[in-house]
Amino acid sequence: MNDKIDLYLRIKNHIEHLIKTNAFEEGEALPSVRKIAMDMGVNPNTVMKSYQSLESDGLIEIIPKKGAFVKSFQPKNNAILSELDPIINRLKLTHQSQDIIKYIKSLLGGEKND
Repeated sequence: MNDKIDLYLRIKNHIEHLIKTNAFEEGEALPSVRKIAMDMGVNPNTVMKSYQSLESDGLIEIIPKKGAFVKSFQPKNNAILSELDPIINRLKLTHQSQDIIKYIKSLLGGEKND
């Protein structure tokens, strides 16, 4: 069972790497599930699971009877940064903005204040 999980993740991670390194362009069709399954000698369901995971991550779009297509890749930096919003809002209740900025700058390597 671990081999199947590992295989599904390996396929997903490989395709994700190809997308993130622009080996596939936005809008480009990915190889069919059947082709990858045949080339790798795996069950098509394993490949489909990888594609579905990539779709839920927002990297590809699966269009029934047409195939899987690369969506515009944008790093999730904005999602990570948005996780800071509630933390910063809580900090603002007890600290001044310049103190928060000073602290964050010290975490980033002691950048000098402007």
